Amino acid sequence: MVAVIRSSRSAKRCCEYNEKKAGQGAASCIMAGNYPADPWELSRRERMLVLQRRMALNARSKRSALHIVLSFHPDDKLSTKQLSKISERYMDQIGLGQQPYLVYQHLDTLHPHLHIVTVTIKADGAGMQAFPTRIAISKNVRASIENDFKLTPAAGQVATRQHHKSAQRLQYGKVHTAQGISAVLSVVLPHFKYSSFLELNAVLRHYNVVAKRGGPDSQTYQNQGLYYQMLSEKGKTMGVPVKASSLPSRPTLSYLQKRFEQNRALSATTQQRLKTLIGLALIGQDQPSFWGLQGRLASEGVQTVFGYDQSGQLRQIIFVDFTSRSVISASRLGERYNPSKILQPFGPAGYAAAQQQGGQTLDSELPVGKRSGQNMPVEKSAPYSKTEQEGFLSLLLQPASPEGLLPYELRKPAKKKRRQISLHL
Repeated sequence: MVAVIRSSRSAKRCCEYNEKKAGQGAASCIMAGNYPADPWELSRRERMLVLQRRMALNARSKRSALHIVLSFHPDDKLSTKQLSKISERYMDQIGLGQQPYLVYQHLDTLHPHLHIVTVTIKADGAGMQAFPTRIAISKNVRASIENDFKLTPAAGQVATRQHHKSAQRLQYGKVHTAQGISAVLSVVLPHFKYSSFLELNAVLRHYNVVAKRGGPDSQTYQNQGLYYQMLSEKGKTMGVPVKASSLPSRPTLSYLQKRFEQNRALSATTQQRLKTLIGLALIGQDQPSFWGLQGRLASEGVQTVFGYDQSGQLRQIIFVDFTSRSVISASRLGERYNPSKILQPFGPAGYAAAQQQGGQTLDSELPVGKRSGQNMPVEKSAPYSKTEQEGFLSLLLQPASPEGLLPYELRKPAKKKRRQISLHL
């Protein structure tokens, strides 16, 4: 296990990073330590508000938010319950067990890892000045947890090429194009299960990469060629295309066709998992909502991608399961799971909401028009009714009045100045 602790000026910024991942289906909030309710009973805003209110009790402290990352070896197969116990144990032993904190499990890498967001301001507004001490004792805590939970020890491990372990979303201009694409492919191609170009690009575009064969009349297409290209955050192709044959792993068309055949036979278990998740998400909603379906699937590590034809009509839904690392089109799940049947309970509003989502065209697998790059709005992924928003939790967590958040200097009583009497005559 490896632990990294960083301080920050904003707990909101730390939470938004993790909540954005959760909205994409690449992470989920598995624990809310010292909160008035479980994380799935609170909205994103309510989870962040608890930490923001705590930071507001002490305006003098400039870097009172902490962003902690706990990374584990790929051989450590840990359940959500075990990860929660490890995070709770870690926070207790570094002296932050009484502080409010959020634990996010990230699913977009091959090695399990957690992100913990907390603050160093106590309930009475006093700051905790033991930040260097916590870093110093973190190594001893790490060794203790590795021993108690039978984890692979970090000490003595030989450093390996990190892009074979995990991949991050590429940003054009911040990484060499060929190296960045190669790093993403080294994770996606051998470890994810996909059976078509549409399914492959559904997961590749999560990392801002797309695989293309070119138009039917192009020389690349006629010669059975293949190239990869980087995408911008809005889904537009950026930079120079990279030929598959020029990359170190040679992820050519013939290689992908073999993977397609192999993966078709391995997806039966994953198909049943997706059917169960979709069924539970639809049954569990009092008022069926398209955004609610997406939010519930995202909480289980499943990202929803939409495929359109050239006219912009929705023709396919692709589910990217980061937990099992599988990509499955709705058409492969059976007739009852085609787009029209899935959207039927939501009525015209559900279909209109799906049309607004960013997706891929079914032939070139590139984003379409203005829809490209539009992600699911963060606040809409798990809507709350007006009654719930006005309930006890909302009243409990709403911002306090400024009078109750006065800085320490204004709260303490002013000292009287003693009169200076001169004794010189």
